[in-house]
Amino acid sequence: MENRDKAVVLLAGGRIVQRQGEGHQPDLAEEELRALLPDELREHTVFQKWSFQPTSNYTLRMCGEIMSMAASFINNDGARGVIVTCGLQGLAELAYFADLVWDLNPPLVFTGSLFSAGSRDSETSLRLTQAIQAVMSGFCTGKGASICVQDAIYSPADVIRISNFRHGALAFPDAPLAVFAQPRGELIPLRAPRQRQVLSLSAPLARNIEILSASLGDGDLMLKALLDKRFEELDGLVVAGLGDGDVPSGWVPLLRKLVRSEIPVVLASRAGGLVQDAEDFEGSASQLLEIGLMDAGLLTPYQARIRLAVGLSAGLKGEELGRYMRGGQ
Repeated sequence: MENRDKAVVLLAGGRIVQRQGEGHQPDLAEEELRALLPDELREHTVFQKWSFQPTSNYTLRMCGEIMSMAASFINNDGARGVIVTCGLQGLAELAYFADLVWDLNPPLVFTGSLFSAGSRDSETSLRLTQAIQAVMSGFCTGKGASICVQDAIYSPADVIRISNFRHGALAFPDAPLAVFAQPRGELIPLRAPRQRQVLSLSAPLARNIEILSASLGDGDLMLKALLDKRFEELDGLVVAGLGDGDVPSGWVPLLRKLVRSEIPVVLASRAGGLVQDAEDFEGSASQLLEIGLMDAGLLTPYQARIRLAVGLSAGLKGEELGRYMRGGQ
């Protein structure tokens, strides 16, 4: 088979494989991409296209389709592993989703770039080369999904987007799993990823999970509108509270109504930090957890939304779902 024992690069878009230009950015042809690789990797690499979409159009179901296609290259074709290219603005979330559901031993590696192929600062050749090295070396085997950017390999849970205009576009709270030591590009392992829980999805991914973010002086108009107009369509809600997870006091009775209606509500910190229940006042994280909101722990609101969708689609409920959400710590 054409893909047996090779690294399959699944082209799902992103500037990394698109020419710089005004308006529509055409993607590079397979021959152009192959020419960017070192000679020793070309014969071990296969390129496959997926429907190029702006990352802003991705749904979780589309993310699931990418996972299914990647799995088929391994299960049906015997590929060594799969690399997915996509827009940097959604890379961390897509890879985090993949890490929750990828149950195959061969690796799934995500890569992208802030810069278009062929631009002055283009990283296309380097990023593709490193991602293919990560697959072919065997280092990523058995580690679920990973992200290959900025001369290193990271666990998806450890990657946060912080900029859309400079080289350091991503931040990493924890050390990388491995680095590519320059100038030779040698792959040096540093640590093992944290233990993860992989779920098999028993139903279509929940699509109506919203994030409601609190801000200073916030009112309750959006929450009331959600309850009054679209309540029955809601699959779940992630509340992104202020630093510790606190929200305006006026939100409390409305959130209590959601919980009593058996709508799963998760509490995260909009700062992407630990939900803190050290204080007790109207709207405090302590009170919200007491009335039944689930603790997202260290998950960002965006990670919590994805994790909640996966948990619900795997059939988790009640205490079991709560434990799963806390397992993101």
